[in-house]
Amino acid sequence: MRNPIVGISLKMYQNRIDAARAFAHGIVEEVGEETKIEQFMCPGMGVIYSVAMILKESRIGLGVQNIAPTVNGALTGEFSVESLRDMRGSYAEIGHIERRTIFSETDELINQKVRVALKNDITPVLCIGEVIKTDDYAEIKDLMKKQLFLDLFQINGEEAARVILAYEPAWAVGKTSAASAVHVHQVHRLIREAVTELYDQQTAEKIRIIYGGSVSPENTPLIVSDENVDGVFVGRFGHDPKRYASIVEIVKKAKERA
Repeated sequence: MRNPIVGISLKMYQNRIDAARAFAHGIVEEVGEETKIEQFMCPGMGVIYSVAMILKESRIGLGVQNIAPTVNGALTGEFSVESLRDMRGSYAEIGHIERRTIFSETDELINQKVRVALKNDITPVLCIGEVIKTDDYAEIKDLMKKQLFLDLFQINGEEAARVILAYEPAWAVGKTSAASAVHVHQVHRLIREAVTELYDQQTAEKIRIIYGGSVSPENTPLIVSDENVDGVFVGRFGHDPKRYASIVEIVKKAKERA
C-alpha cells in the first residue's frame, strides 16, 4: 500500500516573510499533526528559512521548488541541497513545466538534479506531462515513457521507487479547471505501465504518482478516487489554509476507503 501524499507549491506568490510565516502557521494549525497523509510544502525561495523554522515543529515536510545540479561550486544564483538538508528539508520539486519552458531546462539537466537529490537523501518530486492537450493516449504514453527514460537515466529501480512522479499537463497548470478525472486516471495508469516497462512491476507498484494542475477541494474527490492516483500537488487553490486542509482531508478519506 503506497502512502498517500499531498504537496503544495507557493511558486513566487508569497515573497514577504510575514505573509509566508502566517500561511505556514495556518497550515500547521490545520493539518500539522496529520499522520495518515504525508505532506510537504515548497515555499518561495526568498522565504524558505522562515517557513522551515515553522514546519520543523510539525509533520509537514519542507521542500524547495528547484535545486542546483551539483551540491556546491561556481553556480551563481542557484540553490544547493546542502542548504535544504541544513534546514531539515527533504523534498525537491524538479522539472516543473515552467522550469522546462521559461528557463529552458533540458531532460539531461533534470536528470542531474534528480540524481543529486537522491544521492543526498532528498525526495525528488519529478514533474512530467504533455504540453499540448490531446486524447491520443498512445502518444501520451510514448511521451511519458521518453520523459521518464531521460529524467531517470542511470537511476536504478530501488532509487526510482523513491521518486514522486507529479503528472502536471501544461495545459491544465494555472488554468481555471483541472484535467478531467477520467483523463488523469488514464494517464496515471499509462505512467505506471511505462515505469513497469522501463524497470519492473515491483518498482511500478512502489512509485507514487500524484496529480498537479488546478487542483481544488471541488475536483479532488474524483481525481483521487483511482488506485493509480496517490495524491495531489496543490497550487493557488490551496492558498487558503482551510481549503488546503480540506484537500488533505478529502485525500485521507478517499484512501481510507480504498
